[in-house]
Amino acid sequence: MNSKYTLLVNSCDSFSDCWDPFFILLKKKWKNNNFPILLNTEFKTYKHEGLNIKASRSHQMINDRRLTWSECLIQALEMVETPLVLYMQEDYFIEKQVKSDLIDDFAELMTKDHTIKHIGLTDFGSKPPFQNYNNDERLWIISQKSNYRVSTQAGLWDRATLLSYLKAEENGWMFEIYGTRRAQKKNDLFLTVNREMYNLEKDSIISYTHTGIIKGKWHVKIPNLFKKNGIVVDFKIRGFYKEKQFVFRKIETLLKLLQSPLKFIKGMLG
Repeated sequence: MNSKYTLLVNSCDSFSDCWDPFFILLKKKWKNNNFPILLNTEFKTYKHEGLNIKASRSHQMINDRRLTWSECLIQALEMVETPLVLYMQEDYFIEKQVKSDLIDDFAELMTKDHTIKHIGLTDFGSKPPFQNYNNDERLWIISQKSNYRVSTQAGLWDRATLLSYLKAEENGWMFEIYGTRRAQKKNDLFLTVNREMYNLEKDSIISYTHTGIIKGKWHVKIPNLFKKNGIVVDFKIRGFYKEKQFVFRKIETLLKLLQSPLKFIKGMLG
């Protein structure tokens, strides 16, 4: 198989109930899905008919402790054989037909121009300011000052670059916050889709609810999506997430970071 990228679906075994819905929707809504797929698992394996899926089974104990989120992702990335990865997570349940031709175009662009290290594929993730990318009107430059310059939303990455931004001690929240701080100190060329051309309301490249599971609970929009696509899930097991006020979400995030003060300080220092 001669694919320019591997679809890396970042997950863990406790989210295995998402795997069937995720791949049912991927197979249905992503034409030309003959690229290699790496599902990042801990101990479990997984297969889905018609898809080229390999489970990483990347978990192992180190000094009687579980691997961190970043350590598991690092191990998975080291298994990838293509120069590019398309990063997604298991609860990015695809709602509409994916514009696979555009993704292939962007992968080809990154293959030809090695200065491009990342292309975000949604209007989630990176925040303004953006700049016009004169080489291609479909893309914008993510400014070095942008919040979430590093994001875990769907996007193409140069595999080596993504590895370089990961720190073993960090979880996913820390990676976005502190990875962004690290990226703000570097002049790596990060791009995102032109938000005026491609956005969730108008015309998405990859359309999904941000995100399907929140703090271990189902997003309230997911049952309707699953019903339309004949996917049966017992939603009572996880239950549904109830939105908290903005200020409480921010406090919760800060408390989560401060649970590991040494990691917090190290992340702030970059």
